[in-house]
Amino acid sequence: MERRELLMGLGVSAAMGAGVGEAFAAQAAGAGVTDETVYELRIYHLNEGKEAGILERFRTRETKIFERLGMHGVGYWVPTDEPLAGRTIVYMLKHKSRAAADASWNAFRADPEWVALKAETEKGWGVCGED
Repeated sequence: MERRELLMGLGVSAAMGAGVGEAFAAQAAGAGVTDETVYELRIYHLNEGKEAGILERFRTRETKIFERLGMHGVGYWVPTDEPLAGRTIVYMLKHKSRAAADASWNAFRADPEWVALKAETEKGWGVCGED
């Protein structure tokens, strides 16, 4: 599926919660937004049956690692309509700049807490994320 098809297939209620525009306005009104600020939309495709575990990981620990490494969560959504329901997480991060985003992602991939968390939560999934 192409990214355009994917984005068009997201139900509005699934992709954007009420008040998202207000959240962007509040951030822009003095929360460190400059001309270099980068907003990054990420779409995480999951193997069947893995959504609950990955959402739990995001809720409890992964987003805290993001914050510690300078990646600030703007919003997290899950589609409720097919074909993406139960298999996709959409989220947006804010970075100080493109260079800061690159540095944060490099630090994230090498972060010992992340490496251990990923191994713990994906144990038994096999190479392709399947049991």
